[in-house]
Amino acid sequence: MMLSGKYFLKSLQVVILMKTTIRDIARLAGVSMATVSRVINHTKPVNDDIRRRVLEAMRQTGYRLEMLGEGAERSLIGFIAPAFTQTVVSELVTGIGSVLPLHGYELLIGLTDGSVESELHYLDRFRGIGAHGILFVGSQFGPQHQECLADSGIACVLAGQVSDVPGVPSVHVDNLMASYEAVTWLIQHGHSDIAMIRVGGGMGVGDERYRGFLQAMETAGLAVRPEWVAESHHSTEDGAAAMRRILEHGRPTAVFCATDWMAIGAMNELLDRGLAVPGDVSVFGFDGSYMSTIVRPKLSTVDYSATEMGMTAARTLIRLIKGGAVDPLHANVTHYLAIRGSAK
Repeated sequence: MMLSGKYFLKSLQVVILMKTTIRDIARLAGVSMATVSRVINHTKPVNDDIRRRVLEAMRQTGYRLEMLGEGAERSLIGFIAPAFTQTVVSELVTGIGSVLPLHGYELLIGLTDGSVESELHYLDRFRGIGAHGILFVGSQFGPQHQECLADSGIACVLAGQVSDVPGVPSVHVDNLMASYEAVTWLIQHGHSDIAMIRVGGGMGVGDERYRGFLQAMETAGLAVRPEWVAESHHSTEDGAAAMRRILEHGRPTAVFCATDWMAIGAMNELLDRGLAVPGDVSVFGFDGSYMSTIVRPKLSTVDYSATEMGMTAARTLIRLIKGGAVDPLHANVTHYLAIRGSAK
């Protein structure tokens, strides 16, 4: 069942959602799912007492955000993203939150488990409550996502990945080029045995960063050892586990990681084994997170401003909602290589 929490980010009201189903509402209210559907969609008359029970169950769980029948009167923006833990999503929210209140919008956050199913749930839910626009961070925005929003008239902007959907703008860092430059830096500084810890699960960002790694290796004429490419989720624990799998097949001189948190996990694993970073293995991350500056050694990383990305995405969405022209349709956020103590 969904747990709904509310907090304020500066002057922006934020509502965080987790997944609830009509089945949950029906169980709590002691009625059938068909009855819940009738209350929600006003398709058939419902006894006043039963209607009150259903509405109370929805209120307790936060289903439809206690806004049934009010969506058209409020300026709502939906933000769909994986859970905040060990990601740059919180910085994106900070950027979004500095822009939306100036234009009179409230932000609704749907936290997913990273699966397409969970993303489609929130796309449909935001459509159902009359959201004016959606900011999307997650897996590759594909035909299923497009179909869910088809004919809804809801404006959508992708953050963190390049959109290949006509009419859907995107704001992102150039993940492919940035990864290419990071791996090329390692190659230029004497590394040829380079491993990669990449994002698994079909995340659009992860695919682009992996392609940048492959292109840099190919340009330099270096072979990629498949056993030195490990998929991982975002956490430090997952990064450490991926590093262990790589080390089962020998020791690279450098490892490029698709996120800073993966890189910190990899670095911890290396240090726990008594290996020196960067003396034995250089480690390079991606995202320029705050943690990259306080671990020891400090983490070399691809740095960019996720806050700026959030601000730009919010402004792009507002322009789209108001019928203005979006130019460029796909905006890049500047990146640079922050060379620190973890890579030599």
